[in-house]
Amino acid sequence: MDFAILGSLRVRGAEGPLRLNAKQRAVLSALLLHPNVALSTERLVAAVWDAPPSSAVANLQTYVSQLRRALRGSSLDLRRESSGYICEVTPDQLDLLAFEDAVRRARRARQAGERETAARAYAAAVSLWRGSPAEDARLGMAMAPRIAELEEQLVEARSDWMDVRLELGEEDLVAELRTLVAAHPLRERLWAQLMLALQKSGRRSEALDAFRQARAVLRAELGIEPGRELAGLHAALLAGDPVPAPARSAPAFRAPLCQLPAGTRDFVGRQAELDVLLAAARARPDRMSPPIVVVSGLPGVGKTTLTVHAAHLLRADYPDGQVFLRLGRDAAGPRSPGDLVGELLRSLGVDGTLIPGPLEERARLLRQRLADLAVLMVLDDAQDATQVRHLLPGTARCCVLLTSRSRMPALEGVTRLPLELPGEDDARLLLERVAGGVRFGAAPEATGALLRACGMLPLAIRVAGARLAIRPSWPVREFASRLEDRRLDELIVGGLDVRGTFSESYAALPEPARRAFRLLGLADLESIAEWSAAALHGGPALEADAALETLVISGLLDAGEVDGAGQPRYRLHDLLRVYAGERAQAEDAPEEQRAALARHVTECLRRIRAATRELPIPTAPPYPEAEATGGVGVAWLAAERRTLIHSVQVALDLGMAEEAAELAHHLSAYLNLEGFLDDVERLQRLVIAAAPGERIALRAELLLAGVPLSRGAYGNASAHFGRLLRDFQRIGDAHGAAYALINLAACHHGAGLWEQGLDAANRAIAMMEELGDSGGVDYAAIWPIWIHMELGRYGEAMRLCQERLAKAGDDPRVRGDLLRALGTVRYMRGDVAEAVRCYRESLVLSEAIGDRVAVSKVLRRLGEAVGALGGFEEAVDALGRARSLFRECGDELGEALATYALGEVRLRQGRAGEALGLLGTVRERLGTDGPPVWRARVLRELGRAHAELGERERAAAAWRESIELFESGPERARVEAYLAG
Repeated sequence: MDFAILGSLRVRGAEGPLRLNAKQRAVLSALLLHPNVALSTERLVAAVWDAPPSSAVANLQTYVSQLRRALRGSSLDLRRESSGYICEVTPDQLDLLAFEDAVRRARRARQAGERETAARAYAAAVSLWRGSPAEDARLGMAMAPRIAELEEQLVEARSDWMDVRLELGEEDLVAELRTLVAAHPLRERLWAQLMLALQKSGRRSEALDAFRQARAVLRAELGIEPGRELAGLHAALLAGDPVPAPARSAPAFRAPLCQLPAGTRDFVGRQAELDVLLAAARARPDRMSPPIVVVSGLPGVGKTTLTVHAAHLLRADYPDGQVFLRLGRDAAGPRSPGDLVGELLRSLGVDGTLIPGPLEERARLLRQRLADLAVLMVLDDAQDATQVRHLLPGTARCCVLLTSRSRMPALEGVTRLPLELPGEDDARLLLERVAGGVRFGAAPEATGALLRACGMLPLAIRVAGARLAIRPSWPVREFASRLEDRRLDELIVGGLDVRGTFSESYAALPEPARRAFRLLGLADLESIAEWSAAALHGGPALEADAALETLVISGLLDAGEVDGAGQPRYRLHDLLRVYAGERAQAEDAPEEQRAALARHVTECLRRIRAATRELPIPTAPPYPEAEATGGVGVAWLAAERRTLIHSVQVALDLGMAEEAAELAHHLSAYLNLEGFLDDVERLQRLVIAAAPGERIALRAELLLAGVPLSRGAYGNASAHFGRLLRDFQRIGDAHGAAYALINLAACHHGAGLWEQGLDAANRAIAMMEELGDSGGVDYAAIWPIWIHMELGRYGEAMRLCQERLAKAGDDPRVRGDLLRALGTVRYMRGDVAEAVRCYRESLVLSEAIGDRVAVSKVLRRLGEAVGALGGFEEAVDALGRARSLFRECGDELGEALATYALGEVRLRQGRAGEALGLLGTVRERLGTDGPPVWRARVLRELGRAHAELGERERAAAAWRESIELFESGPERARVEAYLAG
């Protein structure tokens, strides 16, 4: 025997016994205690150190290398596997394998009735033991269970050997049995064997005395009476009856058995998932293979709760037993398939000494034992398919319910049941059942806030409910507030700990995935695209992608969403994001955190520059034009809006104020386009507060002042732009002054101050041309056209429009705006059919570039013109679309003007009553602060509606009010004509 572990470690090399140092002996002992089984690096570290040093893995590699050199030329094969290290030996090389082999031969011989052969085999097995396994190796506490298991096997083997020797009539066993009883006084089998040996030796009184000793020990130590076998032997001795023969070993499988944990009394919801699970798992005679259901989901979502609940409902389908096995991890790492198969075999009644060493042989024995049985197996918290494969039965009468964070994509022929978070109703019901009482109905808002703070995660809700159950008078609102502030610190009670559950999942990840997880927490984004993850990662994109895939497979990251730009999006649960952020703060150096966030800000800026190249310029001087980047545009901006808004604040927190200002500038172009005016206002106020210089602050104020302009609050906007004009002139920023001036012109147009607006617009155009800002010229040149129209100078408006169209080239945005203006001029001149043609062409261009603001405006004009031609159905449809778009973009004034146009159409249809209602609504929306020109127009049309209904006095009153608001021009003259007629 070259290697011995059943006692002190003995090693024989090519030239005789080897001397090894303490750590080498510990590493080799751990491997020899698990022969032919791959031990992971984590398990070996735990076997060698109770408190591993930081260099443990490196040290372990050194010891293994030293062992390989020392064992070179020996019969032992010590090699590296992907999961760790393995020692491959045979029974003639290692005493532990020889012991197990001898015990198996002994038991087979006894079952065959060959007692003498069995006795010799048992004797050979027991003789191999020289003491406690690896007694001279300094092993960690992680090895204690394995050593205890081997010592248990020795005791069982010696007991079996005693039975055989008693059956053979061997004498002089009393002294040996007294030694065994003294070492194991709580084993009734040994006491029974001692009593039999004493009786066979004619020492009946000593046998009865042995029973009294056994009874006293059992009562004193365990508080129990002797079992049936010992009591029966005692009764036979007292009565002088023939004593029973020694009990044979238990059968290989004791059915039925049920290892299922108790079901959860407050189980709620999940009916759809339960129906799927039961339908897949029910026993059916026509099956050709065992049903396997994988219940997957993030930590704490309720996988085990649902699976155990279903397993109890399935017990009648699998009458031979229900086995429950936690796969998971122990202190040393993921549990090995070999250990798990061994545990299953022991659960099924297989003697530990009959369990073979190699994994494939164990799996074969497991399938053999289950072959003709109807057994339900619940395998909880599986790590991956490798851990599971050897545990699966081979015949169709069995069933496997498997829970895992992963969907187990590598497992074939399974039913996959991914668990999502419960709906709010089920979450509320779970909270009520756990916490008890009726206080939630009295505080629905606080209850909703509490559930949201728990992220609808069942484990978190269960913890929160338990906390409230402990303190029945605790107000729900107060606890909900604490949860909002302290999240994971509050979600712990008794043995339930949300952070602890997350920690187990995090610990199972490889380091690249852990780092990616921490970076996602650091970024603190609701969802993230692959480009964002790559920017945070900072390395090759494929490495970032692999880390994301690992997180998805591990059930920590959801990848079930594709955004409007066609990008896969990844989402961390709210509480997982909090935990990931904690790990980032605890494990990553501040400079590493800053570098990751700065990379992300820089990438956001690079992409948004390209994405906004074709958007309308915002109300401030542009930044230099960026190079085109594939895959970014309006759809990308829509998908990444929250990410980009968040990046502005992150940039400011990092001290990247100039980058933040540029990000907010480009983003405002999109936000204005889509009507997210509150976001524009908030971002620009942030930039202004942190701006490193007055020029940056004032340009941000231009964008801020554009918000009331977009909302039609022309007075507020005008005052702001007027101040900015003076400030830009003071600091010598001509470009900023030009934009302040053109926006001031826009305010004057909206307020009906047309001559002032025309002067400001023409001055701004001249400044833009001198600065060489072609985009600014395009933006500014539209305003004189609109103002000339308001002044009734349709010929001049037409000339300017055609002149600008000739210069516009193929730019769809500029051409679309000019065609809308040209259509309006023609409508005003009575050339309605040509106006409709212009509007249709403008609509095509605006829709092609996805400019919803421009689309909504041209639809309003198109509906107005088509209605004038009698196309009422098309007009109502166009105006309905316009109103919806204005509403979606948050443009209340635009929606009011579309409603006004619809009122005009109803008047043309002769439906004055409907028109009166629509126009009245518009009047209420405009109030007394709305643009005077539009208030005047609404009053004019209200007067027409009253007139159509025969209400002349009301009509006259409306027209008089309208004249007061129209300062001059053809529209005032038109109302005066109504009043005079």
